[in-house]
Amino acid sequence: MSGPLKRSRVLPAAMVGHGVESYDFVVYGASATIIAKHFFPAGDPTLAILSSLAVYGLAFVVRPLGAAIFGSIGDRLGRRTALSTVVLIMAVSTAAIAVLPTYGSVGVLAPILLLICRLAQGISMGAEYTSAASYVMEQAPPGRRGTWLSAVGSATYVGSALASFALLALRLISQSAYEDWSWRLAFLAGGLMALVGLYMRLKLDETQTFQELESAGERASRPIRDTFRNWRVFLLLFTMFALLAVVVHNLLGYLPTYLTTTGGVSADTALVSGGVALLVCAVLCLPAGIAADRVGRKPVLVVGVGVAVVGSLPAYLMAGGDTLASTLATQIILVIPAALVTVGSTVVAVELVTARIRATSTALAYNVAYAIFGGTAPILGALLTRWYGRLAPGGYITALAVVALVVLVVALPETRTHARAQAVEEALR
Repeated sequence: MSGPLKRSRVLPAAMVGHGVESYDFVVYGASATIIAKHFFPAGDPTLAILSSLAVYGLAFVVRPLGAAIFGSIGDRLGRRTALSTVVLIMAVSTAAIAVLPTYGSVGVLAPILLLICRLAQGISMGAEYTSAASYVMEQAPPGRRGTWLSAVGSATYVGSALASFALLALRLISQSAYEDWSWRLAFLAGGLMALVGLYMRLKLDETQTFQELESAGERASRPIRDTFRNWRVFLLLFTMFALLAVVVHNLLGYLPTYLTTTGGVSADTALVSGGVALLVCAVLCLPAGIAADRVGRKPVLVVGVGVAVVGSLPAYLMAGGDTLASTLATQIILVIPAALVTVGSTVVAVELVTARIRATSTALAYNVAYAIFGGTAPILGALLTRWYGRLAPGGYITALAVVALVVLVVALPETRTHARAQAVEEALR
């Protein structure tokens, strides 16, 4: 098989696999209110929703464990092995949610089984995104890494939008059936789609970068230890990913619930606007990647963080408009920093870390940040709203964005120069 033909498989396999993983992980957040009715006691609806969001958050607690396990596998056994294993785990755990018994049937066992499935999803997601990014980066032309990696980031939001549209379709077909049983079809479909992603990934070859490390005997023997020895790089990556976690999982995990319970928006409106906004985010990732290749990774990242600083409070101010236009405007303001920070942080991360520990270091930084800030975003958003009012979640995002902006402006290096040097070197071979 020729080199170009092999390379042509890289983006489809990475995008389909990651898009499906995102669908599977996010469909839970978009289903939080209906899951609360089926898996938790019905006496206190608010407590049931908080419990459902807490289970959403607990999946993030185990993501660093998944990062350590599958990041190490990626650095020691190969990127392809890690990518295939995580999507298999996601397929099984998502399909399992579709057939779980309800609280009314088995009592407290229902939320326990739900939690087990969510923890398995969390372990799978612990190395999915950064493993896909590392694989694509090592196959991409050095001068087009931003563009190629933006496609992986875009798949995150395409998969998330698909989750919203799938649930909306089920609601429109039959509201009563959706509330009773058809919501399960969204999870079953996610499990089946993940098997397609697995098939595509099994067709991939290992990256040349890993093969060269293996041939030279330079594979990392203790990638977790080496990650924390390089603690300055780890903290920089952690800062970028912490803000990304808050922005993205307020958007994906909490905003759908906020719009319906606090903003007075109908569930159908929230699903439609959420799906459209996520598709806008997916589209925005592509010019962000092109800009990262042409003007630099750091400017894209700094602009994205800046938009989070100035736009988060106005977004939440508009979130109670109870119209499709105002709801969509709210979400589009929030997806702009999500797209820019996704692309900028991903390209910087995979270029900043040495190839020997790339899979482990990026996965750990990403998922420790997501465990602390992403998993708590929905439940903290709900509590902040309850304690301090409807603008509190926007204020929380703004405060973190200000801190991140200062750190990134002062300490973050530009990695585009190194990529351009590699492109020149490759052209001269």
